[in-house]
Amino acid sequence: MWTAAVTELRVFFTAVMFLTRIPCPRWVGHDPAWLARSTAYFPLVGVVVGLVGGAALWAAARVWPPFVAAALSTAATVRVTGAFHEDALADSCDGFGGGWEPAQVLAIMKDSRIGSYGAVGLALVLLTKVGALAAIAAADAGTAARALVAAHTLGRWSSLPLIWGLPYVRQDEAGAKAKPFAAAVTGPRLAAGSALSAGVTAAALAPLGPAAVVAALALAAAVTALAARYFRRRIGGTTGDCLGAANQLVELATYLLLASAWLRR
Repeated sequence: MWTAAVTELRVFFTAVMFLTRIPCPRWVGHDPAWLARSTAYFPLVGVVVGLVGGAALWAAARVWPPFVAAALSTAATVRVTGAFHEDALADSCDGFGGGWEPAQVLAIMKDSRIGSYGAVGLALVLLTKVGALAAIAAADAGTAARALVAAHTLGRWSSLPLIWGLPYVRQDEAGAKAKPFAAAVTGPRLAAGSALSAGVTAAALAPLGPAAVVAALALAAAVTALAARYFRRRIGGTTGDCLGAANQLVELATYLLLASAWLRR
């Protein structure tokens, strides 16, 4: 039992190392099999990132106006993740915006240089995220901090059904290296990650009432389903950049929901 617990802890830390820049203990080590198993812990990594952002927002709101606090909390989450998902969003905007055929879309996404579609898309998403968070923080900084936890958890959760339900379409060297990971989400791992995400979201948004919890979960599922449909239609499946873009869209949708007038009625 102790050995199994240590192994699971290593698997969790593997997810942390993959998705963030947070230092992990040296004894964790590296094992490709742990990366494959770590997908179920992606939402839990989202909890960690959300807590970092929430703490930054709550502290900054004691000193600065809501917009500044929201911007600083966003900067904190970008720093702790190394802009991992933001980079994927920019690549996806460039690829889907500038490409027509699947091969062309994939080639553009692979280019490390950012284009006009990527720059505009990333700027608009970041600006809207900060604006929505600022609107939530203007009413209550604690609610904005909880929104960060829920949004980052649901954003990381979106990768699980996309990996589970769509084929990984890259066939180059990078795709070959990622293929074991791309096929790693089994039914039980998807169920475990989904249950974890739902539980964290319910706990984070409980003060807003059950309607807010149900709406956040339903919206995350809807955005993920729409992203899956779009990715399948455009390129026949998914890539790492697609997963990161979906992550950002689910996170943004959660903030927009919680900042909406519907929840303040």
